[in-house]
Amino acid sequence: MLTMIAFAAAAHAGLPYDPPTTPVDNAVARVQLSAGKPGEVTKPHVHLTNRVMIYFEAGTNTIRYPDGKVVPEHFQAGDVQWNDAMGTHTATITAAGPVDIVHVELKVPEHKDNRVHAVMYGPRDPLTIDPRHFTLEMQKDQVRVLRLRLGKGEKTPAYQTMFEHLLVPLTAARLTTADAKGVVKEAAYRKGEVQWQMPGTQADENTGGQPYEAIIVEFRR
Repeated sequence: MLTMIAFAAAAHAGLPYDPPTTPVDNAVARVQLSAGKPGEVTKPHVHLTNRVMIYFEAGTNTIRYPDGKVVPEHFQAGDVQWNDAMGTHTATITAAGPVDIVHVELKVPEHKDNRVHAVMYGPRDPLTIDPRHFTLEMQKDQVRVLRLRLGKGEKTPAYQTMFEHLLVPLTAARLTTADAKGVVKEAAYRKGEVQWQMPGTQADENTGGQPYEAIIVEFRR
């Protein structure tokens, strides 16, 4: 999924996410990249907004609240998790090594009734036109999260994205992308090299030497 349109923010150079950075901070979302160190207890903090979390390594994040409540969050490499806004807590990573994490803090407000608001996706929506390569990870009022898998040499038909979205490559990739006018461009992504992209129509071909996998976080509004 290459960019035939301008990025709203520069791409991060890829893993490891150490030191932490914030490559995107706009009216829609704040994206933080960090590498959680095993056994290190964070300072007490809060999360004022809902978040989407994307993990690059397996482990457990143990959340502890001042009232003694303990909540372990287990994850595998490539997992996507939803976190509601959270009060004061600490967090501790348990893993074989540092865990690279994409934290997507959502600024788009939820609807007051807390229901997923209806979006009329078109006939070229990725899930409709290419369910072989695109799968639904989660759908909330604020976001829809897709997973894209392309084997070596595989390609998608032309599909349409309706919203601004964050592309998170889970693998390194070399892609050829054609836009709605047939203009073809090439790009190489590093694993973890996040990209902020705008709505548009495109078709992707995996021209690299390995399967390609990516997470796409669409910001519904």
